[in-house]
Amino acid sequence: MAPARVSVSVGAAIVLTLVISGATPARAETEADALDRTVSAVDFTIYASKIFTFKREGQFKEFTGQLSFNPANPLDTQVDLTVYTSSVDIHNDEHNQLLKSGSFFDVERFPTMHFASSSTDVKPDGTFSVTGDLTIRGITQRMTIPAKLKLASETGGPSIASFESTFEIDRTEFGLTGIAKHGFNVSISKEVRIHVAMATLLKR
Repeated sequence: MAPARVSVSVGAAIVLTLVISGATPARAETEADALDRTVSAVDFTIYASKIFTFKREGQFKEFTGQLSFNPANPLDTQVDLTVYTSSVDIHNDEHNQLLKSGSFFDVERFPTMHFASSSTDVKPDGTFSVTGDLTIRGITQRMTIPAKLKLASETGGPSIASFESTFEIDRTEFGLTGIAKHGFNVSISKEVRIHVAMATLLKR
């Protein structure tokens, strides 16, 4: 199979857009808040080639995490995400089983993959970058990813913190070295594009 690109998102993969408008009240201190599953998701897109390039889209249905963001102290931002690999869904039973197998996520031995931030930087243009450890199949890689961070609130409603990032990894560096078991001359690309979107209702 030809190398396939995968795109993952927390809150909604591939293209998840969180639209949160309103004022942005500052918090007295940064706290870690459990993410709100109703406005968070982890999705992905796989690119492959045969005679032409095509893509498949999927998601991880089960995940947990915490997010803390205070605009007054953005460098204290903390992101922690755990994804349950057995919840992978690419809308095809045969392909789901392949992704769960030992050639890919090996869900029996590695039931979760995990990202934990260690530091956050603010760029001159006001955007953020988050450095942390990504662990898949027991292999951990330190990486720095671009991020959009926002704190907002709806009139009369709770404050909402959101985190969004799109970045790429080489899947083979995490032991995801499987190939398709059927088809003629199909290749899956090594590059995986991950899109993470998280949101949490903040404690008052």
